[in-house]
Amino acid sequence: MKTTIRNRAAALGIAAVAGLAGISLASGPALAAPAPAEGTSSAADAAPQSVHFPTDTGIYADELVRAWGADNADRVEAFASPQVVEALNEHGSKNATHWVRTGGDGAAGTIYSDYENTVTGETMSVGVANEEVSNGGEWGAPHGVHKVQFGN
Repeated sequence: MKTTIRNRAAALGIAAVAGLAGISLASGPALAAPAPAEGTSSAADAAPQSVHFPTDTGIYADELVRAWGADNADRVEAFASPQVVEALNEHGSKNATHWVRTGGDGAAGTIYSDYENTVTGETMSVGVANEEVSNGGEWGAPHGVHKVQFGN
């Protein structure tokens, strides 16, 4: 009986080693992507195919404010409606890196995140569509910020 157990253990050990060797061979150059043809761009040169949109409305608003402060127009356009993009562009981005979230409030399906500029003292309220952004999935939705208002 001891011999049978040893034989089976040895067979399992050999099978495991052979399996691991097969995995390492399969994951080698045979699975590598072919080099791009001349005149075409590689995957590293291509633009990302998707953008992660948070499902938390406060984080969503923060991402827009950060993108605006970093002067990242593509990301601002991804997070905000065209009307909000226009309002942010008209306001200008001077001191846009100095916004700090001070609170939030909700009304009629919109969650408002309030910010204060630590340099100028100006206030800003960013309205995010709650149902659209908090869709219950892993990924939020684009253009969730549909309101922005500046104050003193």
